[in-house]
Amino acid sequence: MDEVSAGTAVVVGFDESPEAEHAVRWAAHEARRRGRDLSVVFAYDLDRWMSPDAVRVWSPQDAEKAAHQVVEGGVALALEVEPELTVHGRTSSRGGVAALVGLSHEADLVVLGAGRHGRVTGALIGSVAFAVTARADCPVVVVPNDAVERPDPDSRVVVGVDGSVGSEHALSIAADLATDSGAPVVLVGAWETPTYDHWSRIYLVDDEWRYQAIKEARDGAAAHVAAARVRLEKEYPGLVVEEMVEEGRPSALLGRASQGAGLVVVGARGRGDLRSLLLGSVSRAVMHEAHCPVLVVR
Repeated sequence: MDEVSAGTAVVVGFDESPEAEHAVRWAAHEARRRGRDLSVVFAYDLDRWMSPDAVRVWSPQDAEKAAHQVVEGGVALALEVEPELTVHGRTSSRGGVAALVGLSHEADLVVLGAGRHGRVTGALIGSVAFAVTARADCPVVVVPNDAVERPDPDSRVVVGVDGSVGSEHALSIAADLATDSGAPVVLVGAWETPTYDHWSRIYLVDDEWRYQAIKEARDGAAAHVAAARVRLEKEYPGLVVEEMVEEGRPSALLGRASQGAGLVVVGARGRGDLRSLLLGSVSRAVMHEAHCPVLVVR
């Protein structure tokens, strides 16, 4: 076990928390499914990592030894789940975000737990998961602690559809995953009722506009889903495709559709030079509301 290095296909953050243990189990299954090695990573910030007795200051040697002990537990857990898997243990003193974002440059996938509590300050969960998801160069899966399903014929793959470039990419990834696992795909289209302008409402001049706007929003969402279905039926013959087009916030509908699902796939949003600092509001909200793992793709 040594310092983090790039090039491992599936990377999972680990810090001994229950959330991280859940992520390791999920990542081990996914690495086996992909036929890839797994890298279990414990990344810490020496300046912020307290010793267990909270009295003495850790030396770099103390921290390295303790970090190796932590990651050994993650490696053992992964091998318990998938005994034939090749698993590497990695440590880094760069901190969770920097280490995992660095690995994402060459990794196929980064997996993180979605919980908010950990033994180590700066652990690879909670806010760090959001930061890594926003800045990573590869897809990131955030695994909630209560997620038990994986994509299979009885556990669908859910994907949000809105006609954007990010949505189109998410649709391709979702269809590939569903095809590999025999799962159906659920295309989710959301539309929202336009709000009244206060003064227009007083003078009753916007009712006709509002009704027309509602119709356009509803028809637009349905059209995006219909176009996605046509594309999947052409490119993925035999794939079972379901539809869900309803009024509501996209994240709320995706969260509801995630109940009993194996995976939700959403696209990250970015603009120009700020791409690495931005994560779409829908993507962020879905990670809060989903009942199954969420795959954020670019």
